[in-house]
Amino acid sequence: MRAIAVTKSRVLLVLAVIAAGLMYSGSTASAATVSINLCAVPGNATLTGTTTVPIWGFATTTTPGDCSSATASLPGPQLDVTLSATETTTVTFNVTNALPAGHSITFEIPGITFDAGSADVDPGGTLTRSFTAPASPSAAGAANAAGTYLYGSGGDGGRQQAMGLYGALIVRPSTAGQAYESAVTAYNVEAPLVLSAVDPALNNASDPMAFDMHSYRATYWLINGKAYPDTTGITATPGQNVLLRYLNAGYDNTSMMLLGMHEHVVAKDAWPLNNAYDATADTIPAGATEDVIATVPTGGGPSGSGFPLFNRQLHLTNGDQTGHSPLPLPGGGMLTFIHS
Repeated sequence: MRAIAVTKSRVLLVLAVIAAGLMYSGSTASAATVSINLCAVPGNATLTGTTTVPIWGFATTTTPGDCSSATASLPGPQLDVTLSATETTTVTFNVTNALPAGHSITFEIPGITFDAGSADVDPGGTLTRSFTAPASPSAAGAANAAGTYLYGSGGDGGRQQAMGLYGALIVRPSTAGQAYESAVTAYNVEAPLVLSAVDPALNNASDPMAFDMHSYRATYWLINGKAYPDTTGITATPGQNVLLRYLNAGYDNTSMMLLGMHEHVVAKDAWPLNNAYDATADTIPAGATEDVIATVPTGGGPSGSGFPLFNRQLHLTNGDQTGHSPLPLPGGGMLTFIHS
């Protein structure tokens, strides 16, 4: 009888230990995982009409390290990560350098805190960089939280970004239809706008490394890789909130102006503002991001095409304007419209 009692006691002890282990493991935070494969490759981009320039751009791929079918785009592909409401998210980038020999790339995302490790990779190699994003909603000021981020390569003394190695990373909160954790950032229509410029002399150079960046002079001003009239408009109806995600991938501080409605500035550099403010035009520094919400009014826009959204510095021409001053060639550049 005593032996049976001892056996029962041991069984109960084992069960108790197992139960305790299950309780412990259940309280341990798990992590979602997101893997993004990128290639940096040479390619071509059409700026407007028939104007095409060589670029170095990013492309997404299915298999890490395989760039055989990668096609460069300007800007690079938009990358999206949606945060979990219950667990942290580990985001891993596998970045393969398929640029010509001698051009090491540096993969960077200002505002993102990566795990320790190298940020550089030589041609033919693949770089792995990871960061951990918090569960959503996150604590105020949490690192790697929801927001609008600009990714790119800072290699070759800035020439690689000028050649086209940049793009948008959007980290979304767990609540759909919001730019950030706060309900005041709710929107109906979203428009990421990567602002950049091209100097064809750099892009057409046989060796971009030999190009003197002191002579860099942009003549094409782009929204999402296109100059007006080839830019894509933004469709929204009266009463809808339009989220404009500005990402300045150029070398100039850029002021964007919206005629006929106010921009409500809610975040800068993926950081929600404690005191959001209204503006007709606002300046986005080079390398920075900004999120604004504009509510479409009734009654139509000030233009037959809708509500003009354009570069306040009036970079509204395409190509070299030498010899055409004071009257520039027909309009173009960094211009689009919000229309219904």
